[in-house]
Amino acid sequence: MRDNQRKPWLVLAICCGLAASSIGISINSSGVFYTPVAEDLGILRGTFSLHMTIFSLVTALSALFVPRLMARFSYKLILIISITTTVIATAMMGFVNNIYAFYLLGGIRGLATGMFSIVPLTMIINEWFHQKHGFATSFVFGFSGLAGSICSPILSQCIAFVGWQYAYVIKALIIAVLCLPAIFYPFAIKPQDEGLLPYGYQPETITQHQNKAPAFRLMQVGFICFFILAFINTMITGMTQHFPGFAESMGLSATIGATLLSAGMIGNIVSKLLIGSMSDYFGPVKATLTMMTTNMLGMIILIFSPSVIGLYLGAFLFGSIYSVGAVGLPLLCKYFFGTENYTRAFPMISFASNFGAALALSIVGYIYDFTGSYMNAFLIGIVINGICFGLIGIVMKYQIQNQKMRIDEE
Repeated sequence: MRDNQRKPWLVLAICCGLAASSIGISINSSGVFYTPVAEDLGILRGTFSLHMTIFSLVTALSALFVPRLMARFSYKLILIISITTTVIATAMMGFVNNIYAFYLLGGIRGLATGMFSIVPLTMIINEWFHQKHGFATSFVFGFSGLAGSICSPILSQCIAFVGWQYAYVIKALIIAVLCLPAIFYPFAIKPQDEGLLPYGYQPETITQHQNKAPAFRLMQVGFICFFILAFINTMITGMTQHFPGFAESMGLSATIGATLLSAGMIGNIVSKLLIGSMSDYFGPVKATLTMMTTNMLGMIILIFSPSVIGLYLGAFLFGSIYSVGAVGLPLLCKYFFGTENYTRAFPMISFASNFGAALALSIVGYIYDFTGSYMNAFLIGIVINGICFGLIGIVMKYQIQNQKMRIDEE
């Protein structure tokens, strides 16, 4: 084995492109299509946004078996097939006008993007980075926010000038460009398969990286509480894609709505970079709780702000919720259940988070459809964050007890 400090960062760059396409473009910029497509087809926003619910549900299901596929088949082959499918299915959305066709394409896209989304990406990062793991994770998923903040206004303008049909084709092309490096650059899931050492590898710290994890069972109290936390907390992310509709409901322009979405995505980027660095220095628990508090503050500002500038600030702070799902949950999962249990525990946690986000995409739309306001959705989000504070405390309590029991047994 030889040390190569350059290759891990190149692999990290590859992961950035995959995160930007599978999350930033495929999910975070989808909100700009809700209103124009729903109005053009003459359907409710909640009915149209259901295609993204299906997308997220299928992505959640794929998280359960993607580690097995990665262990059995070449990941490069998986990437080629899944990326090609994603690009074609996204482009086809511009050529259909039947809601059931959107639902079918949403499911196809969800299955394909799940092959290069959060579960495989965090597995790759875990293998390539023994040091600066928190920073590496946050850096990769920060690009999903960057892609969303840049592409949301671009796609909004494309919809205005060439229509939503051609905008979907443009969206597909952007995804293809971001994924090309992953297809052409040679890399393995584990650096050892290339005869290389992970970044920050030290003989005396390898045992720490492959830490002795507490006894793990899917039905233990700590894991069940963590599963619930992942499910309800990521439901909050479904609100961001409705920022354009939120602005319109307040009598503001589509441009302001798209800018609110971009502000949320910028908050997404900044918070993801911060939570990783904070985790490296203060631990993932304090870092995650900080981001939940920031998200609550953002929702309070969005509810009560009398000015557009205040709404921009609230949207920016609201974007911190993405750092919890994309970075906080993987880091907490590794912290609570150990590296050796990660491939068993995190696919279930990813399933819960995607399932929660999937439901929220439609629920938030229907809240507006039946109440004429998005305010109740923000109030529910504040309550959810409060519940999550308590759940983290319970998980910490039970994991500490399990660790003590393991030590006593040894």
